Amino acid sequence: MRLCRFVLPESPENPRLGLLESDAVRDVTEATDVLPPLRWPLAPGDQLIANLPQVCERIAQIAGNASILARENVRLLSPVANPSKFVCGAGNWKHHVSPLGMMGFMGKAVTSLAGEGEGVELRWPDRVTVHEPELAIIIGRECSNVSVEEALDYVAGYACALDMTLKPEREDWAFCKSFDTYGVLGPCLVTADEIADPSALGYKFWVNDELRGERSFGDLTGSPAQMIAFASSAMTLYPGDLLLSGAADVAPVVAGDVMRLEIPGIETLVTKVSLSAEARSAPWDAGAG
Repeated sequence: MRLCRFVLPESPENPRLGLLESDAVRDVTEATDVLPPLRWPLAPGDQLIANLPQVCERIAQIAGNASILARENVRLLSPVANPSKFVCGAGNWKHHVSPLGMMGFMGKAVTSLAGEGEGVELRWPDRVTVHEPELAIIIGRECSNVSVEEALDYVAGYACALDMTLKPEREDWAFCKSFDTYGVLGPCLVTADEIADPSALGYKFWVNDELRGERSFGDLTGSPAQMIAFASSAMTLYPGDLLLSGAADVAPVVAGDVMRLEIPGIETLVTKVSLSAEARSAPWDAGAG
């Protein structure tokens, strides 16, 4: 299944659940009725992803009678609403010189999460923001210290991701990745049963129709399974947690740019770069207002 979250123009405060079908979205929000009631304290992670098998079973029952909307008439959000964390691959391509010859990780605030229809908003437009096209691996079940052989059994699905990053000057990398809208995910979550081997996937990435990169995820230093095993050796992973593969094609973007990331088998994410309504200079720059 290709699950998406979306809002309608007339009710932007009410996210809905859909099935992405090429240029259409089938509204299957009714399937969320199978989710158990929430009580404090909430468990870490995303409730829908934690109950994905039951949700998908219900979707299969109701999809045939669900209303169909044109994709252009909805605004796509991140297909995962509440990840507990981003785990961002670093130095994870074979042409990189990685610490100790293995992949590394960086964090990213979950408040950076955005969907295709929300786009990337530049808050510090006088500084350089770069694109990082990546594969998102979405954890489906809580896991800790899993083996490489078992790792993919814990995956809910996959998505396109843009790990946007402010080019550091005096700041830490985690800070530079954590601006609002700098973690774009979408356009949908493709469930793991549709992807036999994520290492067999590849991508093409364009900015304003200029090809910026074309690569195979088979060239990652650490495969998706190895990334899960490595990350879970240090931290518990929860449903909805996002592991990003790491970037090989990094270059600046500016307001007005349109980015397009195509991963055959996953879908194509198209999103725009714009100025934030709160755009300003870095607060510690001389004369910043």
